[in-house]
Amino acid sequence: MQDETTLIPRLLSNDEAAWRTFHTRYASRLQGAINQVMQRFPQLNGTDHVAEIYGTLCLGLLSDDKRRLRSFDPERGTPLGAWLCTLARNSAHDFLRQRRRQPWLSRLATDISEVEPESDAPDAFSVCYARQRVRVLEDLASNLTARDQEFLDAYLSGTEPEQIAEQLGISVSTVYSKKHKIMARLEQLAPN
Repeated sequence: MQDETTLIPRLLSNDEAAWRTFHTRYASRLQGAINQVMQRFPQLNGTDHVAEIYGTLCLGLLSDDKRRLRSFDPERGTPLGAWLCTLARNSAHDFLRQRRRQPWLSRLATDISEVEPESDAPDAFSVCYARQRVRVLEDLASNLTARDQEFLDAYLSGTEPEQIAEQLGISVSTVYSKKHKIMARLEQLAPN
């Protein structure tokens, strides 16, 4: 196991084994420090933010000819791990400040990497999901009797229960009863 005094010069000289040692030794610890900060702000937190912040931290250590990594001085008495954890916490706070300044970043979808400003229009996933649900409902409804299908069409179109009762020649209480029975039947027919 390498100590800090030999690890830092090897990192600065781009020794691949030293970088593997660095990630093996410090990755989980740094991600833990980032996660501690992120847990205090769940409204600004997302699914992959810890990994993103960790990646940004690593890029920061490499950028500008490894200026930040070169600034570590073991003579000051701070262990490398503690110094790196401080950088990790600072990176997490910087990330959170950036998100707070740009609230539309919190609306990022988990499966896309591009940033989009807020919009009232539904996203593509919501549109596809709604269409799929309509197809499933239509398939399930085809198993109902013609009268139940007529009832379901009226109900799903937003027709008031009183109007449905008048249209079908039944009482309003029967409308509610029929609705629950049809919904229960559709749930039984629905694939899991």
